[in-house]
Amino acid sequence: MVNASKHPNIELFTYSDIIKFSGITGDYNVTIRKNPRYVNEKLCTGCGLCTTKCPINVPNEFYSGIGERGAIFIPFPQAVPKYAVMDKSVCIDCKN
Repeated sequence: MVNASKHPNIELFTYSDIIKFSGITGDYNVTIRKNPRYVNEKLCTGCGLCTTKCPINVPNEFYSGIGERGAIFIPFPQAVPKYAVMDKSVCIDCKN
């Protein structure tokens, strides 16, 4: 994934969903919805400091509910780009 993210002819659409897909081999039309991270991607360095400050703990979906993650988290260890994501459904806006 890191090599793909650095390739000049590849654009990664991370934390996104495919809404519509059509076409034939070599001629595709794809509609993509980028999900909000609620984190400024231009300021996030992927250091993980924000994840240690979050007081909320919920089951970690990446590990099938084994272990916990905070309301702000990095989705998985090898995430590219390594930006945090805020789960607004459990976030209490503590501003830590």
